[in-house]
Amino acid sequence: MYYEVKVKIEKENAKGELKQVTEHYIVDNCELFAEAEAKALEEFNNECDVFFVCRSKIKEIVNQKDIDKPFFKATIVDVVTDDNGEEKENKEVVLVCAKNVKEATSIMEEFLKQGYDMRLDGIVKTKILDILT
Repeated sequence: MYYEVKVKIEKENAKGELKQVTEHYIVDNCELFAEAEAKALEEFNNECDVFFVCRSKIKEIVNQKDIDKPFFKATIVDVVTDDNGEEKENKEVVLVCAKNVKEATSIMEEFLKQGYDMRLDGIVKTKILDILT
């Protein structure tokens, strides 16, 4: 299960001043909120304030994080027919790392060609910086 965490840390800006900034991360391989918080604290040597932890809607991470490329959340839709013959849409969110929306779309189209009977519904850029494992 994936968790999303937001931390406040002090970073040095271009002028050499320490400023408090908020950063957003995905934490992998956790079963509890406390585990996600502990991993974030460990990542920053307890020199941060973990002020937000929630279960993520992300079901899968499509590719690895690449330096200088942001993450995008892609919504994919699976249309299923229930016992009454009515069509229902099941939406899932996956995370993809790409340099822009065009590349993210291309990666997702290749991902869906792997036998998934789903369609791409939308892609949005996120503020997620990295995955903490």
